[in-house]
Amino acid sequence: MKDTLTKLQASSKIAVDKCSGLRDELQQLRDAIQDISDKSKLELSFIATRKCMYKIQQSETFLKGNSLQAKVAISFQPNHEIIQYLSKLSGLGQIERSTQTLMGQGNPNKVITVQGKSEHNVNISSDSNECSITAICVLPDRQVLVVDNNNANVKLLDQQYQVVSYWSAPGKPMGMCEITPSEVAVTLNGPDTNIHEVQFITVNIRQLVIGKKLQLQHTCCGIAYHQGDLYITSQTALFMYTLSGKFVSKMYEDTSGSVTGKNSKIIKFIF
Repeated sequence: MKDTLTKLQASSKIAVDKCSGLRDELQQLRDAIQDISDKSKLELSFIATRKCMYKIQQSETFLKGNSLQAKVAISFQPNHEIIQYLSKLSGLGQIERSTQTLMGQGNPNKVITVQGKSEHNVNISSDSNECSITAICVLPDRQVLVVDNNNANVKLLDQQYQVVSYWSAPGKPMGMCEITPSEVAVTLNGPDTNIHEVQFITVNIRQLVIGKKLQLQHTCCGIAYHQGDLYITSQTALFMYTLSGKFVSKMYEDTSGSVTGKNSKIIKFIF
């Protein structure tokens, strides 16, 4: 009914706009004839009068055509078969309750159950060392990115876990996190002791495309992305940066040892 009313209102608006346009044109012609008559310009007065008569004829034709339209009424006619069917029902349905016994409640820390596992070899011909996977990301399309720290590269695996592309890093990659469904950020250190970076990598048609990188002033280990910000750990601290690399704050630090970050509840949560 609302759609029908909207269409009728649109049609009425067209008719109203047409009437307003004809009225304005007639008023302009009337004023022009009056002005010409006052100046005794008979030739121009004759032309204006003929135009006015033509416009009057147009207006009368339009009004006659619209006045013949029947009055429109909108009403809703229900489907009586539906009414008859509903009248036979005692209600719209019923509420049922079922009880299911939950297994594994003895250990409150158990949140998943392993249903199976498989092993896959991601070694490639250019690798000179045994693979050491320090980070992994599974993209929405089920492609997998792994960081191989020992061989200093990032590998792209297809849905069958076969290496289809890889990037040789200039240093030692360590952590990785997903930024968008097709982009990740990888932490990188070395080969110079002063080089600490976050490298952005995009997956495009089974290829790794290297993007921008952020230069930082501390060792880069773990990394996470949340609501537009990057959380990056060194060996003893947790830092917060914007996605553009602007430093925001040092959120945590423990210098009592050489590698204290892994024991922090905050950093463990970020990992």
